[in-house]
Amino acid sequence: MNEVNTITPYGGKEKANIKIYKKENSKKLTKELNYIEKIINGLNENKAVYNDIEYAFCKTKNIKNTIERLKNNSVLDELELFEIKNFAINTNEIISNYQKLNITIDYINFKDLEEVVKLLDPDELNLATFQIYNSYSKKLSSIRKNKLNIEKKIFIETNPDRIETFKKERLNIVLNEEKEELKIRKYLSEKLFNYINNIDENMKSIGKLDLLIAKANLAIKYNAVKPTINNENRICFENLVDPNLKEILNSQNKEYIPISIDIDNKITIISGANMGGKSVSMKTIALNLYLFQCGFYVFAEEANLCVLDFIYLISDDMQDINKGLSTFGAEIIKLKEIIKLMKVRDGFVALDEFARGTNPVEGRMLLKAICEYFKNYNSISLISTHLDDINIDDATYYQVIGLKNVDFNGLKRQIDLKVGMGLNENSNGIKLLQEYMDYRLEKVSKETKVPKDALNVCKLLGLDNEIIEIAANWIIKLEED
Repeated sequence: MNEVNTITPYGGKEKANIKIYKKENSKKLTKELNYIEKIINGLNENKAVYNDIEYAFCKTKNIKNTIERLKNNSVLDELELFEIKNFAINTNEIISNYQKLNITIDYINFKDLEEVVKLLDPDELNLATFQIYNSYSKKLSSIRKNKLNIEKKIFIETNPDRIETFKKERLNIVLNEEKEELKIRKYLSEKLFNYINNIDENMKSIGKLDLLIAKANLAIKYNAVKPTINNENRICFENLVDPNLKEILNSQNKEYIPISIDIDNKITIISGANMGGKSVSMKTIALNLYLFQCGFYVFAEEANLCVLDFIYLISDDMQDINKGLSTFGAEIIKLKEIIKLMKVRDGFVALDEFARGTNPVEGRMLLKAICEYFKNYNSISLISTHLDDINIDDATYYQVIGLKNVDFNGLKRQIDLKVGMGLNENSNGIKLLQEYMDYRLEKVSKETKVPKDALNVCKLLGLDNEIIEIAANWIIKLEED
């Protein structure tokens, strides 16, 4: 959200109040994506006009408090009248440029404020300033002339007594001036009261246009795409990325590997060894689904998505010491919340290494039971695990390629060679692992076993051979039994 660069305070408010489009709002979501497409096309074709709009945005200040005072029938002071005048001038500038774009956005309804400008600029000076002008009142003009004359007398007078007399006279004139200015300010406030609804509508429209342009700029910056919307309970991403993580890796001269996934069943299971990138994949999918549901383009080459009622991700260490909950306990509490939602709404549930906080036998059985239970509802479930034998009928299976195609012996020789050259053993091992790790997802059958790379990783990172041999012998014995 930090990358959604709204300019005006009204755009900032719209950004803060972004809400998810649910199934019943799918037509509005389609419209929102179409509007972003229009803005993107317009940014390419009418760059100068958009620059003028954004320049006017920069000059647009928050006058919400002033308008609230006006609604309460308060008499505005000169600064508040200046704020409204400046807002009206900027709004008319935005409207003029918006009309040049020749696009229609149904929730942007600008109201012309030319009458407000005329009211607050009676001399038609077209300046972004305000004062109680003489042209508002002949009486005020006369009072100010008298004040000027008496000030001239004070300036040239040398007699102290006469100076004091002139000052008293000036004070009376100033009091009359203030009374007349108050009458004018009251008159202007009453007149402006009639334009409150138009000003409110313009504040909303500026905010919505500001946010829409920010969404379009974000899509252009990261080469994001407009998703196709389907009614088939399907989620399909081609070369999906997390732009933040991609930038971090690129800054470290590391390659970011996009992922592709096609979820067309209620249950999809991603398996893979630890360090294989399952969590990153889950979070990347959830992030982009959430962006889509909030009316953004997504960070992929292609996307075909269904509209959901909720998106729920359970991931990482959810332990809450303050509530006395272990990781497993916290997961169960969250699972209960998900089940309540699934019974009344159709959404997306992502469980990343669920039940990792309990023993593998019970964890496997619980995970299978959850999958079977979830099949009774229409929500889409994406579940990652490093456990084998999560065999669920009518489920789709993916596996992280990981280190599947790596020659571990050759990789070990590379590390040993670098160690022999005096380079740091651990850092080179980790770096090589990252370079050879393939984070792409491939479709597999439910019988496909999870890769057992733990001991090979231990070797590459230089764990004591004696520990590795003990573990290897136990694994052999377990398989024989």
